[in-house]
Amino acid sequence: NIIFMKKTSLLSLIILILIGVNNVNAQEKSLNFNAEYTGDFLYNIGGLKNGGGYLGYAKIGMDATLWQGASLYIGGGTTHGIVPTEMFIGDYQVANNIEAGNYAFMEHFSLQQSLGRFSFKIGLQDMNENFASIDAAGEYVNSSFGIHPALSSNMSVAIFPLTALGAEIHYDINDNWHAQVAVYDGEIPSFEDDNLYNLNWGLSKEEGALFIGEGQYVRDNGTYELGAFYHTAEKKYGVYANAEQEVWNNGTRSLKPFAQVSYAHGDIKCDNYFHLAAGLNFEGVFSKECNDMMGLAFTSVFLTDKKAETAIEFFYQYQVTDNFVIKPDIQYIVNPAGMDFQVDNALVGMLRFAIGL
Repeated sequence: NIIFMKKTSLLSLIILILIGVNNVNAQEKSLNFNAEYTGDFLYNIGGLKNGGGYLGYAKIGMDATLWQGASLYIGGGTTHGIVPTEMFIGDYQVANNIEAGNYAFMEHFSLQQSLGRFSFKIGLQDMNENFASIDAAGEYVNSSFGIHPALSSNMSVAIFPLTALGAEIHYDINDNWHAQVAVYDGEIPSFEDDNLYNLNWGLSKEEGALFIGEGQYVRDNGTYELGAFYHTAEKKYGVYANAEQEVWNNGTRSLKPFAQVSYAHGDIKCDNYFHLAAGLNFEGVFSKECNDMMGLAFTSVFLTDKKAETAIEFFYQYQVTDNFVIKPDIQYIVNPAGMDFQVDNALVGMLRFAIGL
């Protein structure tokens, strides 16, 4: 059957990869493994109902050098625990970025090749790793800071937990200017739709494709991005912009504000037309070794048939060791808009920890 054929193909490819790694010169050869576990204790007041619990996300990966300039990454993950959005909060933007349910899945199976200023990547991958994201916003727990909801909530997009087949091209114009374009599978089946382990890969004209392009300007501890996207089957398109810039640094402490904005539209009804977010991160709050950080930010979505939803988030993060981080986080969500009925404002408290190897 199809699943058996895919598993057989994966095994064959892994064998070929190991042979390729064995043929790489000793100075170039590398085989690295990584593992990480993130857990959240969460409690909600308001929203759909008061309540909470625990959710977690574990992932493991292998990065192998095949030949000069080429590397292959294989990675998988598993999520477990509560689903806060549908159980307690009722929000549209999804307050917790590791929320997925109880699943185990393949996340990555991609080959990357660097040739001078060009870099090519093909295979099963997460679009959000290279597109529509900035580091300062990625420190927050609310999902909308990681990926614009104008993309993630409107169309089938290759992001956690359901990544998809895609091809990316990156070009370094010079040290400051960079450009990248990509195309991804236009429809990723849900876990319940015969895709239990995210092994149901396929391309078809009916499912279409998601095209995305982005330009970046990087200098002096700042990053500025402008991108555009189009889904061929769903006839949806839009633009986005990200910006982060360190504005103060005394050698041990620093301030970095950021902003995000996106707009989406389509011939087929598009729920999310406009997204706006901004925040400020303060690194080295109490620790001169910059082992801690705190941040305050908001993210708002403006919908066609509902009132705007706004989430205000505050976190404090402390790096206990090189491999262990704790992060208390609190969010106040105004007009949760994830349901077809009016939902009370919600106050969500979380305690996150992360362990890496």
